[in-house]
Amino acid sequence: MRKTFDAELQELNYEMINMAAAAEDAIDVVTESLASGDDQAAHAAMEMTKSMDQMERDIENRCLRLLLQQQPVARDLRTISAALKMVTDLQRIGDQCANIAEIALLLSQQQQTRTLADIRTMSQKAGVMVKRSIFAYVNRDTDAAQAVIDLDDEVDGFFRTVKRDLVELIVANKEQADQAIDLIIIAKYLERIADHAVNIAQWAIFCVTGQIQG
Repeated sequence: MRKTFDAELQELNYEMINMAAAAEDAIDVVTESLASGDDQAAHAAMEMTKSMDQMERDIENRCLRLLLQQQPVARDLRTISAALKMVTDLQRIGDQCANIAEIALLLSQQQQTRTLADIRTMSQKAGVMVKRSIFAYVNRDTDAAQAVIDLDDEVDGFFRTVKRDLVELIVANKEQADQAIDLIIIAKYLERIADHAVNIAQWAIFCVTGQIQG
């Protein structure tokens, strides 16, 4: 019985890794669509996030089966309950990517007047945070999880810089206000993606310690 249970837990790990990889890929593709103005990349990112809906359902179903059909000990309960929380954060990351893709489609029809360097950096860091947070969960690595939490300050710093620069642009040139506001919204979505990665990292720590960080 325990051998079967452990195999199911391993499958849960694989599914979590796959969903995190899908989230990371969606972040990469939607960032590319912003940089290149490629409508196909934006549409591809939106399609990728749709596949995450099924991944979420599959993981939730597996967690429920593990809870109902097996007799998990306290450590197992922490693993399963954390996965149920994490999958919600991963799904929300997918939603944020879809939202960014929609704005990217609007921006592709306009002449870009601002560099997206800081936004691309935010996106790259957010993608790394998502990947490392799931790594921390699968490997029960609290140090890796804490590193993800620490990275959030960098993303927050980039967001403040982007917002400040774009607000200055709006003040200086109101004709570019609509585009600047769209870019601020994108930066905010990326900040939220990083926040979801922090949530995942905190649940990874919970799996090991049984303590929920505030």
